Amino acid sequence: MFCKKCGKELNQGAKVCPNCGTKVSSGTSIINLFKNSKYLWGNELNQSDCCISPIPEDIKSNMRLNFGIGYNEKILFIRDTSFWNSRDQGLVLTDEGICCIPDNDKPTEKIILPWSAIQRVEYKDLVLYFWGYGDETDYCPIHISYFMKNEDNEKARRIGSSLARLFTQMAQCVEPEADPFDTAANHYDQLIQEGKADEALQFALSCKDQDGLEIFYTAAAKEYFLREEYEKALTLCEEGLKHCEPGSPIEYLLQTMKYNVYEKQGNCTEARKLALYVSQGAADDLQYPTTDVFIKKSAVTDFKSYDSQYVSSYLEQPYNQRKVLLPVNDYTDLRQNYLSVIQIKELAQSGIDFPIGHPVAYQLYVGHPYIKQKYLPFENYELELIEDKVREFCQLVQCLGAKEIHIECLNTSSSDRNTNSEQQVTGEVNYRVASASGKANRNQNQHLIDEISQSINLHQTFLPTAKPHLPENLVWYPNEPSWQRLYEQRLQGSLQQHEERIETRKSRVLEGSELSSIEGEFKNLLLTVNGQWNKKLEEKFEVQENAVLAIHVHFASLNELGQPASQASPATSYTHEEEEYLNELQMCLTENKEISPGERRLLERLRKHLGISDTRAQELENSLKPSLTEDEKEYWEEYKLCLEEGNEITASERRLLDKLKAQLHISDERAKEIEKIIHL
Repeated sequence: MFCKKCGKELNQGAKVCPNCGTKVSSGTSIINLFKNSKYLWGNELNQSDCCISPIPEDIKSNMRLNFGIGYNEKILFIRDTSFWNSRDQGLVLTDEGICCIPDNDKPTEKIILPWSAIQRVEYKDLVLYFWGYGDETDYCPIHISYFMKNEDNEKARRIGSSLARLFTQMAQCVEPEADPFDTAANHYDQLIQEGKADEALQFALSCKDQDGLEIFYTAAAKEYFLREEYEKALTLCEEGLKHCEPGSPIEYLLQTMKYNVYEKQGNCTEARKLALYVSQGAADDLQYPTTDVFIKKSAVTDFKSYDSQYVSSYLEQPYNQRKVLLPVNDYTDLRQNYLSVIQIKELAQSGIDFPIGHPVAYQLYVGHPYIKQKYLPFENYELELIEDKVREFCQLVQCLGAKEIHIECLNTSSSDRNTNSEQQVTGEVNYRVASASGKANRNQNQHLIDEISQSINLHQTFLPTAKPHLPENLVWYPNEPSWQRLYEQRLQGSLQQHEERIETRKSRVLEGSELSSIEGEFKNLLLTVNGQWNKKLEEKFEVQENAVLAIHVHFASLNELGQPASQASPATSYTHEEEEYLNELQMCLTENKEISPGERRLLERLRKHLGISDTRAQELENSLKPSLTEDEKEYWEEYKLCLEEGNEITASERRLLDKLKAQLHISDERAKEIEKIIHL
């Protein structure tokens, strides 16, 4: 025995197809009832166009083909009303039901009546009325001529009444066809109750792509979720969402499963987005299958948890995932790819630093690329960043012994120099002439080049006294190779002049298609909230022209400089593992002045355990060794030679060393530090 829907072989006594969930029914009773019906027709039957079983094979073949009769159906009666016996018009009765083609010019307009869909049959005025399951007006009329050839009224009444009783008996011996969903759902539930999880999963997978059974995407995804196969569960959710209507119960069930998968994967950001969507749209009474959990109520609770986690760990996300922030009064939609949306009252828990007077709801903010907690208003972030970068560069060259700094803005498109706003300033690096934060109402059409020209042009002079050193807390320096080369050149003592060019486009963190996408998401949110969008808002997203700042620096000669300032190491970032290794190195050097063979062996084991390469380990060790100027190196070499000759410094050697350090402008304290290096 085979399933009449999918063709799978069935076990004897099977009630439902294990492959597609179709209810299995037997046509034995229908066939037996019809076998005793020959006497109803009398002499109306023949072997050509009105016949019952046995029917000639050629007639059955043509009728099966033209009427679309299935392979597994048994043909019991045919009435061919076509011209020239073409077998493309009339009626066919099978153990599955009745198929009628009234007009061979319209072969697709068939009347198909399964026995399971018929409640009773009545005869009246040369017509058989087939009543179906539904309301009392639901019937299908078929003329008696489709069941007999002779149109004698008396014979038609006798045959019609007898056929009505026969067809009613045949229909009543078949149970009404169960809803495919109910049949499949009952079978799936039975498998689960019997502990046949593997069979239940395979059954759900076989049902999910059938019309009306899309709910089994949820069931299959749940099975994978319980097995902790989260990627498979997520894939099924994505596939299922393509097969269901937006806003349908199935969509919310799949979205619920999806955000639960994200939670297990540690993706709080995506889980938060979907939990809000479900909490806002799901029906109050929607429950997850086979549970008493209300989807909406659960999503509300889950969203609060995800939102709290998201806000408190917001600054720990990669920069590209938190680059643009939009504070809102109330959450409406979080399914953005480029915007981070946070309720304004929750921002106090985020650790974000805003300018005075901010944050403001529905105003965009851009994160500083190197100071993770600092966020700037979108309208003037480019000017803020370029000023911040220039401020640090001026601080750097001042600490390297700059005597004069001159800055001018160049328009890259025409190379015109904007020097009309040049300012004469002396003293500390306090060069900002026009504060960007004070220009909130500036004309949006004004070019960034003009703003920079008004804000950053300057000319400063200094009287340096300290030897070149790096200032503390540098932000841009670790990411600017040209600045690092400048520092190295100054330490060599030969650099007298330098010109640095800083381009605004290199500090720009939003460009091209990304800017357009941000504009689109921002526009959709504003339209959802207040239905407003205007040209002025669009102008904020226009890409500014590139501008170049030319910074000219004149340095003092190292011979002109006095006592050295305290040395500051270049800003360097270490991983947690590198910091642990450095701490152990420092402990060894502090306690013993040198690393013993035993300590070296243990350090090597620690290096491997921490996953640090040989090269990086050597760099870390070298970083602990003091860096010396050329004068300090000269003093150190002489001190080392004296110590090697006699293992101690004689009185005459000490007197000569004191004269040498005075000539080299090395203080007594610094000389003692240099002499200690020989023991490292």
